[in-house]
Amino acid sequence: MTRRSVINISVLIFTLTALLLAGFGCKGGSREAQEAAAKAVSLNWWRVGGSKQNFDILLNDYKKIRPNVSVNVSQIREEELESALIQALADGRAPDVVSLPNTWLRGWQHRLAPLPPTLTLPYLELTGTFKKEPRWVLKEINSLDLKSIKARYVDTVVNDVYFDSKIYGLPLNLDTLLIFYNVDLLTAAQFPEAPKTWNEFKEASQAITKLDKLGRLLQNGAALGTAENIPYSFDIVSALMLQNGTPMMTGGSASFQKPISVQGESYSPGLDALRFYTDFANPSKETYSWSADQINAREAFAAGKLGFVFGYWRDLPNLKAMAPKIRIGLANFPQIEGSFQTSYYANYFIETVLKQSTHQTEAWDLIQFITTPAEAKKYLESAKQPTAQREFVTAQIADEDLGIPAAQVLTAKTWYRGYDFTSTQSVFQDMIKQVLVGTPIDQALSAAAERVTQTMRKP
Repeated sequence: MTRRSVINISVLIFTLTALLLAGFGCKGGSREAQEAAAKAVSLNWWRVGGSKQNFDILLNDYKKIRPNVSVNVSQIREEELESALIQALADGRAPDVVSLPNTWLRGWQHRLAPLPPTLTLPYLELTGTFKKEPRWVLKEINSLDLKSIKARYVDTVVNDVYFDSKIYGLPLNLDTLLIFYNVDLLTAAQFPEAPKTWNEFKEASQAITKLDKLGRLLQNGAALGTAENIPYSFDIVSALMLQNGTPMMTGGSASFQKPISVQGESYSPGLDALRFYTDFANPSKETYSWSADQINAREAFAAGKLGFVFGYWRDLPNLKAMAPKIRIGLANFPQIEGSFQTSYYANYFIETVLKQSTHQTEAWDLIQFITTPAEAKKYLESAKQPTAQREFVTAQIADEDLGIPAAQVLTAKTWYRGYDFTSTQSVFQDMIKQVLVGTPIDQALSAAAERVTQTMRKP
């Protein structure tokens, strides 16, 4: 290739890029397409988790295909999300895109704009028979459908985002329940590695737990058994029930209180799971390691007095900041001894579009763009987050940092798909507290199931 040819190609690339970035600088195309390309659009995105640097990578790429769209990202704390959103909706200043917990989607369905079957947007193309010129063209492009998301995402995502024959959001990553453990306490108890099964977990917890002569806890093995001073008590009990084969919902009603038939015998897996959990806070049980009188589990862990605390990958940075002198280990959520298939619990955020948005087309275009495999990979690598997409699982399992959480995503589950998750969390906490004050477990389960069923009815 001659030097003149190289220069000409370089000029063409520079010109096309300049026109694309200018948006309305290109004169070609229909008037309607040029007006759509020139119309300035500003999207507000409320995001839970991540950093500006992680999102800049995605938004810079998006700007290349949508030069007329600017995206303003606001970081919001998980515990402040609901109240902030409700106030913003009331004031008419809600964001266009917002990260919602997977358990909220049905409860917020009446406020969400589902993904339309198609999106019509301007695209810059080189057209012409003899002389190629950039022209804006309005195109109607098919959106993702059920078949597409089944092929792309792990099963639990499909079950969470697709209902009433529509897609209500798409995630960038997926988080699952893990164990954080104090390496030094586990080592001192003569356990060379983290427990893999619940039997091993009980043994390790018992070895770490120290009591005084009056039976008062001096050192805690595991933070399990109570409701309010343990983060994610709902998630942990749910995970135990799911592992134990509990039918959480049947025909639109809660059914975790019901027995099942195992080899002709009646067995209540939900009751067994709840008993296992609350036994850790029962002084008469050998697994006793925690009580409602203890400080918050994370604080106890940071103080070096707790062996095991449960949480999510996203909690690790904060836990490290709280406990800078603790050697923190990370392990997979324990499994039932002899189980043929692993079972983990998912808790993650989904990018959604609010009905109040005046730019729903552009908002959904943004979500579909940043969750394409190419863009999602950039985000996952930059933010060091476990994937929600199938094609990245194998590579992440081999990753030194992400291997443990990545190994859980394929068989991760969720179960609550009702319309009031906040109330359901409270119901589970009440159920736990009732058992601890002596209410028969079957009665506590039945009362909780009845209350949860009320939240399953669509408002």
